[in-house]
Amino acid sequence: MKNNNALSPEKYITTKARALGIKNCYISDNWQSSGLAVIIVSRQHKQGNVTHALYQVDMLAEGVVNTFYEFNLGGDKYDKVIDHYIKEQNLIKCSYDLAHQVIYEAYLFALEFKLKPHSQFAITKYILESDSYEPSEEHDFEIGENNKPLVIISASDDKKELISKLIKGVGHENFKVIHIDDLAKEQTHNHSHDHSHNHSHDHSHDHDQTNEHVFDLPDNVKSNEREDVNNWSENDWQDFEEGKKEVSMKTTLQVIDFMYDSHFAEQDKSVVVTSEILQTNKLSISNKTIEENNFFKSKKEEERVGKLFSEVLKNPSANLKTLLENELTTNKENPQIYSYLSNVCIKLGELDEADKWTELGLEKFPNYLFGKISYAQTLLQKGESSKVLSIFNNNYSLKDILPTRKQFHILEVVNFYAIMCLYFATQKDIASANVYWKEIKDLKLRDEELVLLAENELMVLKAKVLKGE
Repeated sequence: MKNNNALSPEKYITTKARALGIKNCYISDNWQSSGLAVIIVSRQHKQGNVTHALYQVDMLAEGVVNTFYEFNLGGDKYDKVIDHYIKEQNLIKCSYDLAHQVIYEAYLFALEFKLKPHSQFAITKYILESDSYEPSEEHDFEIGENNKPLVIISASDDKKELISKLIKGVGHENFKVIHIDDLAKEQTHNHSHDHSHNHSHDHSHDHDQTNEHVFDLPDNVKSNEREDVNNWSENDWQDFEEGKKEVSMKTTLQVIDFMYDSHFAEQDKSVVVTSEILQTNKLSISNKTIEENNFFKSKKEEERVGKLFSEVLKNPSANLKTLLENELTTNKENPQIYSYLSNVCIKLGELDEADKWTELGLEKFPNYLFGKISYAQTLLQKGESSKVLSIFNNNYSLKDILPTRKQFHILEVVNFYAIMCLYFATQKDIASANVYWKEIKDLKLRDEELVLLAENELMVLKAKVLKGE
């Protein structure tokens, strides 16, 4: 019989969690050098089950940027979940005092600069002791830089929203913006375009580093601008070498790409995938809607669900996800809804639920390509890359994966190439990843989210080769 007096998980956590004993605490092993800490705090119930919360903490500016809890897990389930996070996030055990101090110091620092924590922190803070708790052991570390927020811009995140909040809340002069992918000050490029030199590509965010590997992003440069470095003149290269040429982060990645391919691409001999295997030139690719991929009953329904999905991706929340789930009552035979839900769960950090929706979608619609791509992305995010190829029946080309398909939408092709590029990049196979990357560049759709992720991962590898690592 259902116990009508049972507390909801949220009510239990906010009223009773602090009475439970601490079981384990974990923190990412590079929390000090990266400026980003992933922390798990677990509390054990009397019957042995465990409730825990995960906190993603930006120690440089934003404080608690993401957090969620898992309630009353049985021992085996808890062990499985923790083992997954340890592997995925490179976690190590730590004291509760350290976990508490990192979370609260970053949280309170962000509040000083009018930056609010993730909405779920209103619940997960009760898995921590109160903010008045005094650790028995004080740990020495820096929050921000010189008592001001430090905003790190990367190729996959231009931090426009954060910068806008800081400008509005505290003004330009009260925070610093740097971009970590600049190679300009390490270049020794000569005018014959001989690229036989080393470059720096430092992702460490170390607070003690000098500005040799970073630069302040100029106010007049838009972070999404991308120049074609293939068209640069000798003067452009010289200005870049001397630090006089302002470039965006996307252009910086293109510089890495250009230099690697100019000097190293011909050395890639052992390639698992080739352009001949992909057979892109034999695909019928269209920009128009592919009827066999459109499962909505009407244009109006498609626009309504598409608008809802876009809103969920911009502002992920449990309520909006529920609205999307409700669409299944009238769209059970629509694989796009399952794919949408999987993507939303990834955005919310609910990887187990993302698995559920994607596996259910794949079970019902085994040939739905976007469903396969979504699941492959989930596997990569969970660190389970060994399972990716099986999703595509251990094939590398669309013609082999879906031999009966007569036509593909360009977004299907680009996103498939992007997930395969990302997969091979995670395997440190630059040569094979590069085959898919070259096809993506030819298709000229480089601003898709999955493409940007693949580009960033691949260029990190290429930069390491250029540095001689």
